[in-house]
Amino acid sequence: MAGPYLLQLLGNMFVSLPFLVVFLAAIAGWFAVRSYYRLRQFKGPWLGSFSKLWMVRSTYHGRMHLDVAEVCQKYGNLARIGPNDLITNDPDILRRINGVRSPYTRSDWYNATAFDHKLSHVFCERDETRHVEMRNKLVPGYSGKENEHLEATIDHEFLSLFRLIRQKYTSTATDFRPVDFARLCQFFTLDVISAVAFGEPMGFVAKDEDVHGYIANQVAMLPVFEWLSTLPILEKMLRIPFIAKFAMPSPEDKNGAGLLMGVARKMVAERFGPNKKTKKDMLGSFLSHGVTRAEAEQETVLQIFAGSDTTATTIRTTVLFLITQPLALVKLQNELDQAEREGRLSRPILTYEEAKSLPYLQACVKEGLRIWPPVMGLMQKVVPPEGDTLDGRFVPGGTNIGYCAWGVHRRPETFGHDAEIFRPDRWLEGDPEGEKLQAMNRTHDLVFGSGRYACLGKPVAMIEVSKAIAEIFRRFDITIVDPSDPWQTVGRNGLFLQQELDVRISERSSGKA
Repeated sequence: MAGPYLLQLLGNMFVSLPFLVVFLAAIAGWFAVRSYYRLRQFKGPWLGSFSKLWMVRSTYHGRMHLDVAEVCQKYGNLARIGPNDLITNDPDILRRINGVRSPYTRSDWYNATAFDHKLSHVFCERDETRHVEMRNKLVPGYSGKENEHLEATIDHEFLSLFRLIRQKYTSTATDFRPVDFARLCQFFTLDVISAVAFGEPMGFVAKDEDVHGYIANQVAMLPVFEWLSTLPILEKMLRIPFIAKFAMPSPEDKNGAGLLMGVARKMVAERFGPNKKTKKDMLGSFLSHGVTRAEAEQETVLQIFAGSDTTATTIRTTVLFLITQPLALVKLQNELDQAEREGRLSRPILTYEEAKSLPYLQACVKEGLRIWPPVMGLMQKVVPPEGDTLDGRFVPGGTNIGYCAWGVHRRPETFGHDAEIFRPDRWLEGDPEGEKLQAMNRTHDLVFGSGRYACLGKPVAMIEVSKAIAEIFRRFDITIVDPSDPWQTVGRNGLFLQQELDVRISERSSGKA
């Protein structure tokens, strides 16, 4: 008796299957058409008008920062890259979006940067009220005003780096010792930010190795974070408890972000209890301003994870561009030598105030940050429900608008026809109070964000980068081992994985600091 009923059931399934396929296709088509018409006034890649496929392809090739710049160049200051996604290279639009009183909010792009789904750190916090409250608690620590040993701590790590270079990696006419400068920068910046945050370095420079495989794990994790930001549905899946248990980092992990979380938990724990330590460092400032123990653990991990990569990228790229632009390098070293002869530079490390007094040095730092912004993530903001009018066109509420860093900082309208070239002199030309230079400076400020989303770590980063460029070229001559293939670099979720910047480092005759 079961046979005929089974056949009938199978028959019904085969009859209904084409209908089901057509029905589902119709629904998908309706959503595609609806998505297209919603932002039809904005031009962009055809794939992006109805799907995430364009963004997926760009993510796969690790070219998002370059691809969105090309889109803006081709389609205008506000272009479409996804069904609900616009991108802009217009600094005025970005300042409007990020303004202190702006009604725009953070999009789900930020969810992908969370280390813990139970508690957001200040960068991924999307509740605007809590975000402002957290920033107010953290600002004093990041500013350095409550850390009396901030610059001395950074100087100590510089001396450790230079000691390592002189012991193992200084070449002579008869002894060639190539070294991956990108790796040295990563070791140095990790030690600096951990020393500033915790009061002691993690030991990358001292051991001259990737401690506990942290960097290797980070290289593996950054592409994952990028996919989570491109396809937010993946991040939502990670929030399912049994998936999160296995996929998210844990303080018990022996490497990677989890290792860092464990170190942060240990260091924060030392500031509590009957034998608690009290220090005037960044962590001490956070706690004194009401940051809870759990919040401190999150913020400290964020400090090290984000602060080390971004600063390392800026030092690497500025050094690379300087050693491949001899005229600029000669001007910089002449300025350093002149200041040295006049007794205007402290030893063994110049002070930040001295670094700020050297105009060509500061022009090199600015140009390095401009030509290769260390953070190029989309960092999308959501248009308020009532919508907004941008670039003369209405943008519906709920639309995501992303930041095209590569395009913003290479705009010919702002930086001149040679905006694609590393040329520090552009910052020293013309009237300092003139409209052109002021426009350049306002746009350059966007490297560190703006308004209520401005980077908290800017003061520390500027100290570190200014002193690094000065002291490296004060002491050493650096040449590329293979000019035809200087390095390996790829963008991932706005940060950069850079390696194999193989160089030859030799002592300068005037660089015995």
